[in-house]
Amino acid sequence: MIYNEPNANYQKKINEYLAQKDIVLRQSMKLQSIEAVKRSVRNNFGIAYVPHFSVEEELKNGSLLKLKTELDDDIFPAVCVYHRNKWISPQMKVAFRILHEQLGVEFEHAKESFR
Repeated sequence: MIYNEPNANYQKKINEYLAQKDIVLRQSMKLQSIEAVKRSVRNNFGIAYVPHFSVEEELKNGSLLKLKTELDDDIFPAVCVYHRNKWISPQMKVAFRILHEQLGVEFEHAKESFR
């Protein structure tokens, strides 16, 4: 198993899944980034369980393949934080607006700044 963040929710979930299935991996490899994980998997160094958005392009172009598991429909919550006393850049305003419009996410203290 190749991973970059051993304490991430999705990594904990795959570890629980493997334990439930009595699957024991002999070794694991921790790398510094998702990009390094993807390169390692492409070079046949192992498998990885990563967020879907991080491999969308590779799945489309066929450089990586998705393995089916019982975890395919699991959704992991995301957290978005920002410093409420700092300047909100135009790019952050767009991100806030998209999150609000598409997901109904509300941002305290920033509502006026992205509408």
